[in-house]
Order: sequence, then structure tokens, then C-alpha cells
Amino acid sequence: MNENNKWSIRKKFERGEVMITTSRFLGYDKNEYGDLIVNRKEAEIVSLTFDLYLMNVGSSRIGELLDYLGVKTVTGTTWESGTINGVLCNEKYKGDFHLQKYYTPENKRNHTRKNNGEVQSYYISENHEPIVSPEVWEKVQEVREQRKRDRNIGQDSTMKFKNRYPLSGMLICPYCGKTLRRRQVYKKKIQWLCSTYIEKGVKACKGIRIDDVELQGLNITEQTVIEEVVKNGKKHYCYTSKADFDCGIRNSTVSAEIEDGSVLPSVNRPRRTVIKL
Repeated sequence: MNENNKWSIRKKFERGEVMITTSRFLGYDKNEYGDLIVNRKEAEIVSLTFDLYLMNVGSSRIGELLDYLGVKTVTGTTWESGTINGVLCNEKYKGDFHLQKYYTPENKRNHTRKNNGEVQSYYISENHEPIVSPEVWEKVQEVREQRKRDRNIGQDSTMKFKNRYPLSGMLICPYCGKTLRRRQVYKKKIQWLCSTYIEKGVKACKGIRIDDVELQGLNITEQTVIEEVVKNGKKHYCYTSKADFDCGIRNSTVSAEIEDGSVLPSVNRPRRTVIKL
């Protein structure tokens, strides 16, 4: 039955028949013939998203703005940067349709993967009424690619922010296990903050933040978990390699306080060999 269903779907794609559920697709509804028609109210959100991005507003900021305005996603949730990026790269908003962008591998039910040529795909131009012009859509794609090149961000999400700065991908939040990101905050101070905290707020992770100056001079050559330690009423930092941290080992050395109240970074101790029994 599964193979018969796949065969039927492939034949529909060959005929250019569109298969989409508009209940989870912002900007369009279906008419009585199953054709896509523009939902004018939702289309305003899509157009605003494209316009803001071309005004140099990042995807995270666009999501924050839509949340502030009380605009919900098509599923009734808050906006995340991934959702915004999904809108910005969706060819359907310029009136086209890419069939079979994803596929289900053999013997992998309920698992989909991006189609990189593993199965036949089809592209239909001018399939339905666009919400943004092809020129605007193409310009947004150019800006997105340029931003990736400028920030040294790969296509694979696991590579995001990995090589942007010397410490990118090296600092780990002790609460959620995600990496810290470099941010410019109040009065142009540079800090490293938990990426989960940045994207989803304190409800998702209380996060950790550390000034960039605190990390100067540290010899961090592997992923390192940073923990805050309060000693004598003052905040210090403890640095433990992620490998040790995952094994339940903590570096007992914290930053040492000097006479003028500033903080010296702790010295990394030699790694201990841990054998998992």
C-alpha cells in the first residue's frame, strides 16, 4: 500500500498536480477546485516580512516585531527565526511551486529528508497568484546568501556560527547545552549569550552570559562549558571542557579575584582521562 501511494503521488507530480495543506501554509487558501488563492489578510504578513528583511531587519527581529504586534503564526504560536526564514525562502510566494522538495527514504516511515537529487523533483512556474513579485523574492535570496557569506555561515544548520569568530561554537551553556553567541549589547559592550535564550527567551532557558573581555587570554581549544559561581558575594566563572562536563566532572578552579576587584581568568588544568565502563 505504501508503494502504491508513492507511485500515485509521483504520477500527480508528473502531471503538475499540486499537493499542499493550506491550514499550515501562511498566505493562501484553496478554492472549490483545489487551486491556491491569496488570503489577503495573511498576505499582508508575508509582504511585511519580505519588506522588513530588505530593510536590513534580521529574521529574529522580524519575529519579535510580529509577536509584539500580536500576530500569530498560521498554527497560532509565536514566531521564531526559523519560521521567518521558511517564509523568506518559499518559492510559492512568487507564484511558483517546487514539487518533491522533500522525500521519505525507503523503510523510514514518518521521516522526511531534503531532496538533493535522490528522487525526481518538478518545478512549476506561474502556478498561482504571487504575493510578492519575482524580483522582490530573488532580491531577498541574494541578500540571504550575502549575509551567510559575510557571517561565514554554512547551509547546514549544524554549521551555523561555527567559524564566525575564534570562539564561535566553542562556548557551551551549562543549562541547555547549546552554544553561546557573540552579541553587542548596551553601550556597545560585547558579550556571549546562550543561543536558546536569544531565540526563545528566559522561559526556554535562563541562559548564561559572559563579557568578551573575561575570555581574553584564555586558551580554549575545545568546546568548554561556562558556569557562573558566586564566591564571597561576587560572580566568577568556572570553565570545564564539554567532554568532562558530560561525564559529570567539574573544574573546581574558578576565576581569582585581585586587589582592584577585577577578575583574572582561571588556568586550564590538564585533561584527565576518563574511561566509561
